[in-house]
Amino acid sequence: MPENASVMIPYLTHQFDLDEAITIPDNPQSRQQAVTGLVSNMPTVDHASGSCSVCMESFSKSEEAARQVSCSHVYHHNCITGWLLNGNNNSCPLCRREISG
Repeated sequence: MPENASVMIPYLTHQFDLDEAITIPDNPQSRQQAVTGLVSNMPTVDHASGSCSVCMESFSKSEEAARQVSCSHVYHHNCITGWLLNGNNNSCPLCRREISG
């Protein structure tokens, strides 16, 4: 074993990812405003059929408005808002396609 091998081990245990070190954490209020705006701008579907794949409740049994995301899947307003707020990277719950505004 080389003489300096024991010296190198501490350096390996103290490595860090520079991207993690300089990442600025999200502001929860701005995230909520962005998601609320995004969902509010989604088309409303008046007579949606089937069920919401987030809560599994039938659209016909719910009085809550249904919203259509950019990939054409439909969810309850509160369900898609909650999905996006809980850090699901702006992706559709079914197809994982990015939801755009």
